[in-house]
Amino acid sequence: MRKLISSSAFSVALAVLLPAGTAQHGNFAGAYAATAASSSPQTQISSWVSCNGTSDDSEGTARAFAAARHGAFTLIVDCPVRLKIGNDIERPIFIDNGTSVEFTGSGKFIVDNIFQPAFVIANSSDITLTNWNVEWVASLPVNDVVHAYMQNGQVIRSGSVLNAGNVFNDERLTPWLSANRAVVFDRARGNVNSIWAGSTNTCAVFFIIGSSSKFNVKGMHVYAPASAGGDQFIPTVFSFNTGYKSNQTVNAQTALTGAHVAVPHEMYFSDVVVDGSYMGWVGDVQDATFENITSHRYGDLQDANGGNVGGIGKWFAPPHLFYLNYVTDGDPALFNTNIQIRNVVDDGPRVGVARDKGGSDSISGYALSLKIGCIDCVVDTYSSSRPDGFLDVLPSNNLTISNAAATYSSAFLHNLYPGWRFPKSGYKNLTFENISLKDLSSYTIRAPIGSATQESNENIKLTNVTVGMNHFNGQMKAAIADFYGQGNSIALEYSYAADSSRLSSMQKEPVTVTLSATPDTIKVGESTTLTWTTRDATSCTGGSNWNGSLAPDGSRTVTLTKAGTYDYTVTCRNSGNSSSTTLTVVATN
Repeated sequence: MRKLISSSAFSVALAVLLPAGTAQHGNFAGAYAATAASSSPQTQISSWVSCNGTSDDSEGTARAFAAARHGAFTLIVDCPVRLKIGNDIERPIFIDNGTSVEFTGSGKFIVDNIFQPAFVIANSSDITLTNWNVEWVASLPVNDVVHAYMQNGQVIRSGSVLNAGNVFNDERLTPWLSANRAVVFDRARGNVNSIWAGSTNTCAVFFIIGSSSKFNVKGMHVYAPASAGGDQFIPTVFSFNTGYKSNQTVNAQTALTGAHVAVPHEMYFSDVVVDGSYMGWVGDVQDATFENITSHRYGDLQDANGGNVGGIGKWFAPPHLFYLNYVTDGDPALFNTNIQIRNVVDDGPRVGVARDKGGSDSISGYALSLKIGCIDCVVDTYSSSRPDGFLDVLPSNNLTISNAAATYSSAFLHNLYPGWRFPKSGYKNLTFENISLKDLSSYTIRAPIGSATQESNENIKLTNVTVGMNHFNGQMKAAIADFYGQGNSIALEYSYAADSSRLSSMQKEPVTVTLSATPDTIKVGESTTLTWTTRDATSCTGGSNWNGSLAPDGSRTVTLTKAGTYDYTVTCRNSGNSSSTTLTVVATN
């Protein structure tokens, strides 16, 4: 049995955050947005709260949200409101069906949720948030295992260690679903609660689960104070999570399929600015649009001294602006589908150090900008300057990423990761076009783009993809990404600034030919060395400014006696396939 202790007898801060000990280390949405209701009457939040920005107004705010549900009125937040949520599981505010909240003037929410969300959207729909201004003022502990938590202002101590986020899931969210969404949790066949989303997800400012839909965010600024260190950044802004559907009985054997559970859908986000965060959007979602998104300061969970990056045992997921993933062996009805991400600027700066150092340090991942796995999805016009990297492509079908520009630093990553990865299998019908990736390190040791070497891949296409480096520490061909499978068409161009070299690579079914020029720009009368290598080719021929048969691998020195541009083409083939690439050398007076 738990023992209640008054907060005066026990330090709230220590109780809530007390570590368990070192032994535990270890395009829909545009349509909805355009038609969202805005004709309801308006009511100021001052009827429920003090508006002084210092008093705890979480209970008054919860009453105001409850009064505004079902389209009763648009709640207007026009003053500073402090929401002291901390780790008290009764303090998160549930946003119900048909709620509209708009910020004007000096309106601001000041929130401090720890391990659990500030706002919960659980099987709710028709919610519109307009011009929100949210300041996050807390520090997420590096240890997610505690001996105590808060409930209604009382400290609840436990004889065993607890996962703080799981307490909210089991003892607040589960009863709420029973009382408000008619989800009956039948424990006759074993323990069952609301589906656990994981510690990273429950740390979100906005926690969205189950069949929630028509969630419309039009203008939002969510940020840590300008003076905040890397240990005081927002853990997660928005999380999307699988949840049980309403009006049913579930037990420990209930299958987690589309018949019983759902993922949030019909989500729309526009004109959102995130500044001072670890994670932007994370989880599973369908029919979602994200447009005009800007991210500034970001980092990774750490303590005040910059240690324990990623948390003790690296329990916090490697941060990303977008981390949209799904379980590929589950029910396709729950997969990420129809996601559109447009006009994103992820400009940093990075605060803190990389979590993985190599050697004896465990490997858990890095904070690249976009990590995505989905079906029928589009990413268009995206820029990132994260030193951690640009892109992780997870298993996807019919994903197009276009018009992207990214820089990163492989040295910042301790040379452990490329800037663009294909870390899994199951890639089909992927298109990448008009993308530039540049490694700012003096020396690149690991290839900037990782390979996709599974023969099960189908129809991967890279067009007008350029990769820049200062110097590659190894043979140039070792920097080239390999793509295996059927129907692939890969066109890559690499430049090496320190070596004044350029390399072009083309792969088609499955012949790959790579041609480099060192240097690629010379004075009249000087020479360049052309080097070509192939894979799965039996013969080659030269074209444009050279002709004749070429061996499948070789090099040739060319001296140019007149100013101009000179194209050199290599075409290689095997018994049934061929591939060709062209490289331009410039001669100047």
